[in-house]
Amino acid sequence: MQKLYKYLLALTAALIIALGGYVYYVITYDTGLVNINGFVNDHTQKLEADFITSINNICQNLSQKTRIDLIVVMLQNTRPYDTGIYASRLLKNYGDLRPDIDGAIIMLINLDRGTVNLEVMPRIQFMFPLAYGEKILNENIIPILNEANKAAADLVAGGKSRDGANEYIGRAILEGARAISQKITDEYAKQKFTDEMIKQKKAAEDGAKVKWSFSVWFYLGILLFAAVAYAAIRVRSRIRCPKCYYKLKINEETIEVPEKDKPGLTIEVLSCNHCGYYDMKRIVTYERGFYFGHLYEVIKDVVKSYYRKKKREYRKKKYDE
Repeated sequence: MQKLYKYLLALTAALIIALGGYVYYVITYDTGLVNINGFVNDHTQKLEADFITSINNICQNLSQKTRIDLIVVMLQNTRPYDTGIYASRLLKNYGDLRPDIDGAIIMLINLDRGTVNLEVMPRIQFMFPLAYGEKILNENIIPILNEANKAAADLVAGGKSRDGANEYIGRAILEGARAISQKITDEYAKQKFTDEMIKQKKAAEDGAKVKWSFSVWFYLGILLFAAVAYAAIRVRSRIRCPKCYYKLKINEETIEVPEKDKPGLTIEVLSCNHCGYYDMKRIVTYERGFYFGHLYEVIKDVVKSYYRKKKREYRKKKYDE
């Protein structure tokens, strides 16, 4: 019984420790992050109002032009997190809350550790690569923060408050925000220019295609014209002799040229080299007449020739029977 009591006591202690660890994890990892309100979040009260206004204006203009948000967060410390992990989780939470933006950058300043972290959303790293962020940190922010540490040390050594060095901190963040905004604005303008050039080139190519392309009615018209021309040539070449049905030879001679006030006269001579058939016709012509004006007569002769041939074949068949 005593062993069972000890076993239950140990199990209860283990459950209490596990439950306490879980509660600590939930509190610290899910709710231990600061809330982001606006573009500048100073939780140390060390930034002067003028710096806050200037940084906020830069971030606001950047967001309006490019739909990319630059968020500045300044904390005394990030315990129990490492500064990099804290910044990464801030960026993730901000991205979840703002799905309407194209991207975001978190600039996190940890005063106790004297570190600055830049976290960039992956989808905008083609415009603002992490390597360029490191360059801005090393050239624009860290040198001024080093001056702030030196000025704070001098103030403390002189028996004064280190708050007198806060101006350096504000200037460092302002210079960093200005450099980041300039880089993103330039890359955004290049990307927009490239997209516009691609759009214009595509429009020009589409316009060229439309310029040199024809509708289906154009091709149908060409096809119809070719069919009519072919039929006319075939009909003209199929004029047959009324006696032997061989092809006739046609000669035309203009006697009088047509004018506006009177018609002209043309003599058409039909001759067959096979059977000696000969015929001459007088044709009245008019000014600007067209060759297809005789098409009706030609078609009528072809039809008569066809039926004469069929009639002759029919009589021949009946005679043989």
